[in-house]
Amino acid sequence: MSLLAGSSAVATLAAQLPVQSAWLLATFAVFGCINLALRPAERIASNEADVRKYGALIAKLNTLDAPALQQLLDEARLSDTAEVEPLRAVAYNDVVQEIDEPDAAIPLSPMQKLIGALA
Repeated sequence: MSLLAGSSAVATLAAQLPVQSAWLLATFAVFGCINLALRPAERIASNEADVRKYGALIAKLNTLDAPALQQLLDEARLSDTAEVEPLRAVAYNDVVQEIDEPDAAIPLSPMQKLIGALA
């Protein structure tokens, strides 16, 4: 049961309240399936739009000056998917480490640190 729910707290709950935890697990499973069935198409389409949007910016990179490019980049970021935003700081710090400029790193939240460790 803890493998399905992904939480030791649910396993502890299952030992104390087996019927209620079974209903809880079934509810999580149903809503998880609904989320997987409905949401991926939206996310895939949104991520593909982001790829095209940033691809167009890369194509214009050599023809624009820095302020114009910054304006287009800011406009592009307005419609980014929600999954992208927490990754920006992690990706920035990764590049900072690659170019050996650790003083330019920005502070990360605990979740961003976890994402950075997994990446």
